[in-house]
Amino acid sequence: MRFALTTANRPFGVTILAVLHVLQAIFLFLVGLAVMTIGFLLSRMIFRFPLLLRGLLPVIGGVLIVVALLDLVLAYGLWSGRGWAWIISLILAALGIVFSLISLVFRGGVGGLVTLIIDAIIIYYLTRPNVKAFFGEAPAPASPAPPPPVQPPIPTGTSSRYCSNCGAQASPVDKFCKYCGKQL
Repeated sequence: MRFALTTANRPFGVTILAVLHVLQAIFLFLVGLAVMTIGFLLSRMIFRFPLLLRGLLPVIGGVLIVVALLDLVLAYGLWSGRGWAWIISLILAALGIVFSLISLVFRGGVGGLVTLIIDAIIIYYLTRPNVKAFFGEAPAPASPAPPPPVQPPIPTGTSSRYCSNCGAQASPVDKFCKYCGKQL
């Protein structure tokens, strides 16, 4: 697995995103556990409780726990600079924008607008060159072109001396060529 930069060079915003995903995973895990527990307790204590709800609450809790575990995996990927975590984060932010727009159209309110702005900032941030480089998603920097080779002057007349090796013009007092170093 390749890393463009070491994790010591992790951009600060990526650290924040990873920590927020860990906190979200903890919250989802606790809520999922609570929903499962309530579902099991209701099925044991209240026999008249609708069967659908008795069976649905543990399933919802289980789904929340699975999402929490996936959130932890995403946090790990962000923390360690994995390219797949960068892609998934972009996809989740784009989906967040779509759902925020739908929420704004049908329900209005400030919550959808705040979510829309946060997701737009996340997409903007994740597409910055240094962040993309951390995840190994930036194109490889172009290597500088090598300097053009020094071309010795081409002999034009017979009145001067020229190197027999490279053809560079030499003064009458030179014993070695200034360009290639061969004895004249």
